[in-house]
Amino acid sequence: MTARTLMIQGTTSDAGKTTLVAGLCRVFKRRGIAVAPFKPQNMALNSAVTADGGEIGRAQALQAQAAGVAPTVDMNPILLKPNSDIGAQLIVHGRAVANLDARAYHDYKTIAMQAVLESHTRLSTRYQTILVEGAGSPAEINLRDRDIANMGFAEAVDCPVILIADIDRGGVFAHLVGTLELLGPSEQARVAGFVINRFRGDIGLLQPGLDWLEARTGKPVLGVLPYLHGLYLDAEDAIAQAPATREAKLRVVVPVLPRISNHTDFDPLRAHPQVDFRFVALSETPPPADLVILPGTKSVRADLDHLRQHGWDDYLNRHLRYGGRLIGICGGLQMLGRRIADPLGIESEAGDSAGFGWLELDSELAAEKTLRQVQGHLAFGKGAALRGYEIHAGLSHGPALDRPAVRIADRVDGAISSDGRILGTYLHGLFDSAEACAALLAWAGLDAPEAFDADARREASLERLADCLEDHLDVERVLAIADAGSIPAASGSRSRSMKTLVLGGARSGKSRYAETLASAGGCEVVYIATAQARDAEMRARIGHHRESRPSHWTTLEEPLALSRVLRRHATNGRCLLVDCLTLWLSNLLCNEDAELADREIEALLECLPALNGGVILVSNETGLGVVPTGELTRRYVDQAGRLHQALATLCERVVFVTAGIPRTIKGPDL
Repeated sequence: MTARTLMIQGTTSDAGKTTLVAGLCRVFKRRGIAVAPFKPQNMALNSAVTADGGEIGRAQALQAQAAGVAPTVDMNPILLKPNSDIGAQLIVHGRAVANLDARAYHDYKTIAMQAVLESHTRLSTRYQTILVEGAGSPAEINLRDRDIANMGFAEAVDCPVILIADIDRGGVFAHLVGTLELLGPSEQARVAGFVINRFRGDIGLLQPGLDWLEARTGKPVLGVLPYLHGLYLDAEDAIAQAPATREAKLRVVVPVLPRISNHTDFDPLRAHPQVDFRFVALSETPPPADLVILPGTKSVRADLDHLRQHGWDDYLNRHLRYGGRLIGICGGLQMLGRRIADPLGIESEAGDSAGFGWLELDSELAAEKTLRQVQGHLAFGKGAALRGYEIHAGLSHGPALDRPAVRIADRVDGAISSDGRILGTYLHGLFDSAEACAALLAWAGLDAPEAFDADARREASLERLADCLEDHLDVERVLAIADAGSIPAASGSRSRSMKTLVLGGARSGKSRYAETLASAGGCEVVYIATAQARDAEMRARIGHHRESRPSHWTTLEEPLALSRVLRRHATNGRCLLVDCLTLWLSNLLCNEDAELADREIEALLECLPALNGGVILVSNETGLGVVPTGELTRRYVDQAGRLHQALATLCERVVFVTAGIPRTIKGPDL
C-alpha cells in the first residue's frame, strides 16, 4: 500500500490547521478510509507518550484518536520543546537527542528531513491516506531554506496543499493572497484550494469576497467553517482561559510558568461545571483559591526562580496556612521537594536549586527520559482508578515517597504530605479519569463532585467537528484532491521527474538516503540491482538488502545492460532507483569483452536525458584516496571518475552522503 498524502498549511499560527486535520481524520474514518495524521516538525511543550514508548506533540495524539488509530512516533518525527528563548530540546522519532540553539538546528535540518521522510514512508505502507499538518506559515521567508515543516516537505513528497486562514483575526483575504504571492511557482501550483476558518455572520455578505478571491488566484474556496464554541480538544501549545462559571464551588489556580508544559493536564478542570479555573500570569496578583496546582515545566529550576521572583512563595505559604490544598505535577512535584539538582546541565546550566521544602524528597535530572503510559489507583481514599503518562528527565528520592500519591502495579509514584494537604506526582493526565478527577476534587474540598468524563467529552467534540466539516466543507472535492495525489504536471514538480546522482563512500548511508528519496516521491518504485551473487557472503548481503526494501517495490536484477532496462521501464509516475553504478562498472570491467564497459557507459549517458519519470543513481565515490598500484584498479578508478563527472553534468541534482548526512552539491535541496 502506498498512501495518498494531503497537507494542510496555514497562513498564520493558530489558523486552525490542527483542528482541520483532526476533523478530516474523523471524516475520513467515517468513510472507512485508513487514515493517519502526520506533522513533520512540531514545536510544542504539550506532548504525549505513544504506544511505542516515544514522545510526540499532543495534537498528533488527538488527531490519531480522531482517526481511530494508536499514536506512534512516526506521526511526529521531529518535536522541538523550547527550553529558552533561543534553544530547544530536539526529539527525533520520540527520543531526545540534543539541546540545540536555533542556528544549530537550522544546520541539522538536512538530517531531520531524512527522519521525516523515513517516518512518512513507514506510514505510507500502513495507511491509505496521510493527512499532514504544517507549522506556522509557509511564507516565513527566513525559514524557507531547508524547510521541512511546510512547502519543503510538500515538495519532497509531491503532495497537494490546502491553505487555511482565520477570518476572526481580520485580513483573511490579505493573508491568503499574500501567502500565495510569497510562494515559488511550483509551490503556488501545489495549493489546491482555500479554507476560511472561524466565520461568524451572514455568509451572503462574505460571498463577493469569495468570488473575488477565486477570480484573483484561480484557486477554489473549499469551505467557510463557522466559529465553533465549546470544543473540548487538546491544545497544541496556546493557553486559553476558561470562561467564568457561575455555579463553580471550587476555586483552582495554576501559575503560567515561562516554560509550562502539558497544560492540557488541566483541560478537565477548565471544562468542569463546578470548578472556577484560572491560569494566572506570574506578574498578576493571584486570587484566593481552594486548590493551587504547580504544573509541569521544561525548565524546572529556572521556573522555580521565576515563581520566587514574583512572590509566589509567599502566596503559597499563605495559601497553605489558611487551609488550601496544593498539587505539584512532574516539574511541580520536584519544586515541592527540598532540592533539585541538574549536574549534567540537562535543562540549563549545571547546578542545583533549593525547592520549596514542603515534601521530604530530592530530585536529580538525568540524561535518560522516563516515557511511559500508566494505569493505577490513587493511594488514598477509596483508591480511585486513574490513567496517565510520564514524561520526565528526573528521578526523586526521600522519606516523602513512603507516603505515595499513586499506586501503579508493582510500584508507587509521588507523595502526600503528612498533614494530607500537599500532593505531588509525576503523572500527567491526572484528571482525565472521571473517577480520579472526582476523588481529587473531593480531596481539595468540593462537596459531591460531579463526574466529568474527559474521553467522552473529547469524542463528542470530534464528532461535532466532523459534522461541521460535512456541512460546511466540500468534502468530496477534498477527497478528490487527496486522490489526485500530486499537483498537475505544469507545476514544475521536482521529486517525481528529476534525475539524481547520489555519491558516497562505503557504508556512508547513500543507499538508505536514496531509498528514502525514492519513497518520498509518492510514485511507483522500480529498484534496479546490479550486484552479482559470486559468493555466499554476497548472496547473504543481497538477501538482506532485498528484505529491507518495501515489499511493494518492483526489483529487477541487471548486472550489465543497464541502459536497456532503464529505457524499458522509465515512464511518468515511476521512479527508477539504480544501486549501484560502481558494482555495475566492476561487472563490465571483469567481462571478457574488453570494449563492453565503454559501450555500456556511452549507452547510459546517451539514454539518461531522454528518460521519462524520476531516476536515482547510486555510486561509490572512489576518487578520494591515493592512486591504486594495480592496472585494473587504476582503470576502474579512472572510469568511475569520468562516469561520475558526466552523470553530474546530466543530472539535475547531485548529493554527496557521508556518515549518513546528505549534502546537496548541485540542484535544489529537497
